[in-house]
Amino acid sequence: METFHWKVSPGMQVTDEPAVLTVKLGDGYEQRRAAGINSLLKKYSVTVNVRRRHVSALEDFLARHGGWKAFQWREPQTFRTICVVCRKWSTVVNGAYSTVTCEFELVMR
Repeated sequence: METFHWKVSPGMQVTDEPAVLTVKLGDGYEQRRAAGINSLLKKYSVTVNVRRRHVSALEDFLARHGGWKAFQWREPQTFRTICVVCRKWSTVVNGAYSTVTCEFELVMR
């Protein structure tokens, strides 16, 4: 399994959205339960600033994983190495540097 080695910029956003299965019953009642044993998987919005000549290596890494293949990443808040997928990313070119914004989703191996 490959490792994402680029340094992310400060200001990373972490989102928690529990996966919940809901069954609507009559008279406004509903039954809720966690959707599986790992129902609280975090999402990370990260930004990476790289020299323009190095941006193709980063984009190639993300494209090679195609939004479905997991890779390892050292999460900068806890310094734990976790498995994530990146289903979407975008690039802004600013002169000598490029800014790549990625959406990482925690996955279980």
